Amino acid sequence: MDMDTRLHILAIDNESFNLNIIETLLDGDYKTSVATTGEEGLKKAVASSPDLILLDVCLPGVSGLEVCRQLKSNPATETIPVVFVSACNSEKERLAGYAAGGQDYLCKPFNHQELKAKIDLILAIHQHFKRIRQDVQSATSMAMAAMSSTGELGVALHFLRESFACNCFNSLAQLVLDALSQYGLSGAVQLRTRDCNITQSHDGTVPTLELEIFDLVADTESRIHSFGTRAIFNYGSALILVKNMPLGTPELNGRHRDNLALLTEGTEARAKALQLQLDVNKKQALLWQVIDNMEKTLSDIGSRQEGQLDKQSKLMDGLTEQLEEIFHGLNLMASEEDRVAEAVTAAIQPITDMYKDSLTLSQRIEEIVANVRNVLEAEST
Repeated sequence: MDMDTRLHILAIDNESFNLNIIETLLDGDYKTSVATTGEEGLKKAVASSPDLILLDVCLPGVSGLEVCRQLKSNPATETIPVVFVSACNSEKERLAGYAAGGQDYLCKPFNHQELKAKIDLILAIHQHFKRIRQDVQSATSMAMAAMSSTGELGVALHFLRESFACNCFNSLAQLVLDALSQYGLSGAVQLRTRDCNITQSHDGTVPTLELEIFDLVADTESRIHSFGTRAIFNYGSALILVKNMPLGTPELNGRHRDNLALLTEGTEARAKALQLQLDVNKKQALLWQVIDNMEKTLSDIGSRQEGQLDKQSKLMDGLTEQLEEIFHGLNLMASEEDRVAEAVTAAIQPITDMYKDSLTLSQRIEEIVANVRNVLEAEST
C-alpha cells in the first residue's frame, strides 16, 4: 500500500458539523484528522506533527487561545501554522488570536473557497520557509563540520611543526599523547628504535597485552587495525593506539582516522630522522676516537723517529772519531782517509734518508688527521 504523502491538516472544533464541512472541503487535496477538545488536539498535534492546524476559539476545557499558546511554547509544535476559525469575530478577539500565535483568523460562518484559498496560501508559504530552514540547517551543519575539520587538522599541523623541535624519542612520544588529548582521545604510542622500543601511555603504564598487540601489528603491512572502539595506526617505526574512537559519530570517526593517519606518518618521519641523527652521532664518536688514537700513535711515532735520528747522529759522530783514530794508526794518506770516510758515509746515508722520509710521511699523516678533525668540529657546530 502506497504511503499517503499529502499534507496533513488537524481541525480542532467542538462542533461535529463544522468538522464534517472541513473534512468534506479538504478531502482529496489534504489528509485530515479531527479533535473535539483542546486537550485532545494538543495530544494529536504532538503525536502527528500536522502541517497546519484549524482551531476554534471556544472549546470546552482548554480554550483555543490557550491551545495555541501551548503549541507555540513547545519546540515540537512551535513552527506549525495555526488558523483560527471562530464565531468570535470582534477586533479584540481577533487581536487576541494573533497575540496567541495564530497565523490567520477566519470568522464563522466562513466562505468555503476563502478557507480553501487561505489554507493553500499558508501551506505554500510554510513549505517554502520550511525548505529554507532546512537549507540553512544543512549549510550551518556543513560550515560547522568544515570548522571542526579545520580545527582538527590544525592539531595535526601544530604537531608536525613542534615535532621538529623534539631531540629525543621520549619528547616525541609525549608530543603524540598531547595531540591525542586535544582530539579528546586517549591511548598509547610506541616508537620502535634500533636499540629498543619506547612506549608511553595516557594511563602511565602499558599493559602486557597492549605491548604484545604492538609487536603483532608492527609486523604487518596494514596501516590501520580496528578492534571495536580501539584502533592501532601502524607506520612501522611509529604506532599509535587509540582506545576510544567515536564509532557512534561516523563523520567524526572518519575525520579522526584521517588525521591520526597523518599524525602517525609524521611521527614515523621524525622518529626516522632522530634515529638517523643518533646513527650519525655514533659514527662521529667512533671517528673521533679513531682520530684521537691516530694522533696519539703519530705523536709516539714522531717522538721515536726523532730519538732514532738523534741516536743515529751520535753514532755517526762516534764512528767518525773512531775512524780518525784508526786512520791515524794505519798511517794512511789524507786522500785515502777521505775515500774511506766517503765510502762509510755513502753506505750510511740511505738509512738516514729513510728516517727523514718516514718523518716527512708522519708529518703529512698528521696534517690529514688535523684536517679531518677540523671538518668534524665544523659539522658539530
